Amino acid sequence: MGNYSYTQPSWSEDYYDNDADADSGYSQTEADILLDQAEIDATRRQYPPPPKPEVEFGFPKECYCGGEPHTATSYTATDPGRRFYTCANRDDGDCHVWKWWDVAATEEIRAISTQCQQLSDKVDYLSFLSDYETQLDEAKVLHNETEQKLVRFERIGKRFELVLGAMLVVLVIIGMVIIFK
Repeated sequence: MGNYSYTQPSWSEDYYDNDADADSGYSQTEADILLDQAEIDATRRQYPPPPKPEVEFGFPKECYCGGEPHTATSYTATDPGRRFYTCANRDDGDCHVWKWWDVAATEEIRAISTQCQQLSDKVDYLSFLSDYETQLDEAKVLHNETEQKLVRFERIGKRFELVLGAMLVVLVIIGMVIIFK
């Protein structure tokens, strides 16, 4: 492989023609750039702003122009009798809403189905919490009953110890009487 080097050309007559024609060419280039920029700006003004989300999903509620969409019927050979949303101002040359009714209805049904599923999950969760609270209350009641029984057994245990001690003393006395007789 060879060594490569690159240098900028110098500002000399070898590379540029520094006469009056170059100045007029520069002006023509600048004019062409300004003309191209004006064309780009004009093209940008022709296209509408990005669509609003409510126009893109489900039943359209507002047109891009701000008007209210209405339904119309298609009379084409490919889609006869098919309903669609459009705008009353659609013939003015601007961009307006246009969407098949059945597509919009399908999107709305899917969204409602998702919302119903989320609500069902919340209800299940809340009923689980309610069941949990009920079970927790039942556990607290059982705990209190067990504590009361334990207190009763402790009292009985103390009495039993006294009775057992008294019986032991009586047996010792009987045993001593029998031995010394």
